Amino acid sequence: MVKHAIKPTIDRSSSVPLYKQIKEILMKEIQAAVGETGRPISTEYELVQRFHVSRAPVRQALKELKELKELADEGYVYRERAKGTFPVQELPVRPPGLELGGLVRFLRDQGLDCSSKILSMDRLLSTEKLCTILGLKPSDKLFRISRLISLKVKPLVWTQTYLLVSEDIQLSKQEVEKVDSIFMLLESEQGIFVSRGDHQICATNASSMEGELLGIKCGDSVLVIETKLYTRNDRLIGWRRAVHRADDYKFSFTVNR
Repeated sequence: MVKHAIKPTIDRSSSVPLYKQIKEILMKEIQAAVGETGRPISTEYELVQRFHVSRAPVRQALKELKELKELADEGYVYRERAKGTFPVQELPVRPPGLELGGLVRFLRDQGLDCSSKILSMDRLLSTEKLCTILGLKPSDKLFRISRLISLKVKPLVWTQTYLLVSEDIQLSKQEVEKVDSIFMLLESEQGIFVSRGDHQICATNASSMEGELLGIKCGDSVLVIETKLYTRNDRLIGWRRAVHRADDYKFSFTVNR
């Protein structure tokens, strides 16, 4: 005899409103990847039958702005017009509302085994490319941080961040490795608030170094995100190049009409 897992249901004796209980249950099931691949989470009718409630709490749970907005922003679901809301079957998914430097914390918040390692930190003269991007002179120096982020010990993304900051700013590798993001450290220790990033995303082929760091072959497909970094007063302060394994990463975003 095949035993079917009993799905959690609402507690009618609880002081928590029914629609909130329904929302919480659905969120947990999506996180645990419960459901069939490519099938909507549930229709309104199915939820009414499952929870033995009227349409009102189900509709409130599904329509409440936070319910779907939080799920979409946190990368748990994606939506297709006229089809429904679907659980994301593979993580990690980079959500549209992810803050700058927030990938490591986001993955850990999802209960994923994520680690971050600083490969190197140094100061170097601006290259021709960086001079063009940042409007610098060849004599200008940049602070560079190279970081490898891994998921379950498997390399996921290699980032190189170039910052135009004073040489008086001295940060150790140990200090940077203790925080999930260099931007958090700059803000707390130096009062430099990096508030905005303008992304350019493209697919390309891995170089030999990228392949070696990410555990893939030279020439394999990678997803590259290049980001111009701006301070709170809209000053261009740096640039970052993040190279992701294309087979283990998705980018989620929303467009409006």
